[in-house]
Amino acid sequence: MNRNLTVNGTTYRIIRLLGKGKGGYSYLAERDGQQVVIKQIHHEPCDYYSFGNKIESELRDYERLQKAGIRIPVMHSIDMDAERIVKDFVEGPTVMELVQAGVPAGPYFPQVREMAAKAMAAGFNIDYYPANFVVKDGLLWYVDYECSDYSEQWDFEHWGIQYWLPEAVFCNFREEDYEAVCDFLIELNRKDRSHINWNWARFEWMTEHPEFDKSAVSSVGLWRADGKVVGAAIYDMYFGEAFCAALPEYGKLYPEILDYAYRHLKNDSGLAAAINAENTAEISAAEQAGFRPDGQKETVMKLSLDRSFSSVLPEGLHLREMDQTADQEALAWLLWQGFDHGDDREAFERSLDHVMHVRRHFNSSLCLSAADSAGNPVSLCSLWFHENTDYAYVEPVCTIPSCRGQGIASALLSEALNRAKALGAGEAYVISDLPFYEKLGFEKAGHYTFYRKA
Repeated sequence: MNRNLTVNGTTYRIIRLLGKGKGGYSYLAERDGQQVVIKQIHHEPCDYYSFGNKIESELRDYERLQKAGIRIPVMHSIDMDAERIVKDFVEGPTVMELVQAGVPAGPYFPQVREMAAKAMAAGFNIDYYPANFVVKDGLLWYVDYECSDYSEQWDFEHWGIQYWLPEAVFCNFREEDYEAVCDFLIELNRKDRSHINWNWARFEWMTEHPEFDKSAVSSVGLWRADGKVVGAAIYDMYFGEAFCAALPEYGKLYPEILDYAYRHLKNDSGLAAAINAENTAEISAAEQAGFRPDGQKETVMKLSLDRSFSSVLPEGLHLREMDQTADQEALAWLLWQGFDHGDDREAFERSLDHVMHVRRHFNSSLCLSAADSAGNPVSLCSLWFHENTDYAYVEPVCTIPSCRGQGIASALLSEALNRAKALGAGEAYVISDLPFYEKLGFEKAGHYTFYRKA
């Protein structure tokens, strides 16, 4: 290689090659003790990108970036004939080097997202590949000049982010992963409400349900990156149905997660997973993996908590908060009757597993019953709220057969909604399509189809 390059009559000494891109070679160069970058345009073929006049594009893109206010190195000279440019050298590691060294790029996400917002407002994308970004004194610099007309497909959130993230590593669920799974489900639903049918509260309710098959819990698959869960395959009560999801930035994991679920969480009939009708990416991945709609549906309803709700119990009944430990048998007996297993106390007692089912985030102020004058609960409504969310989840609601039709459950739910609102919930969700919830103002917000593979 020539150890010198001339740009508009000025000669620079080449120190080393910095890198090769699809449009040119970048060299660290020096003149009079000052280090700069010289980019030499090349015309080597690129099978995934088409160019016009490359050197003219460099100048045009530089001007677009400057106008948009994106932090870039200053261009000092451009030689149209030799197809070379001279720009400032920004000394520091590239984001790619940080990621490859295992250093999280997350601290720089706010800066790259600010750049992305400016670029989108100006009608273009920059090249979000992490080798094009340098960190100097805590600031992120976009050191390439390439930009292209805006397309959602190629913006940071839909393309670039995947290269900024640490690699996800698979592991099986352990008891100490419980909070990490809750955190994953909270973050997932903060970023993508299409998975609200599976949220931290449903996970918590299910894993301590008497019918949940705890013997197989180590089969739950988790994908971890940078110390947190970013994807999961969780069976629903028993093998045969599973929840599969990844954080949006790790969406490329979904086919792998679905494949794991099919191989490890299926039963004799195969595996089914409920997918939101609007989640076209997951539907496409499921269909490509051989899953087909099986006719089973699930509906999620939502209610805005922007008002207060009337919560007057019928005469003769009083409100009672239920404690998950002291009242565990009373709760179980109420659920037994309320979900139509009959009123045979002996049959109920034979069904008890005598295992204490304690849920970690249980809030007795949101687990409300209506009790008769003898103190016996006849109706129940339980809500779940976490301080890191902005919604409440309804699970379960029931009334014993002899007390139905009196508005008891709606009064309990109304009181629980008022309490959840006071704690910070802005809306409530329930998995149901019953008219009972519609009468309270719930509206259908998500439709899910079960995709099955035999």
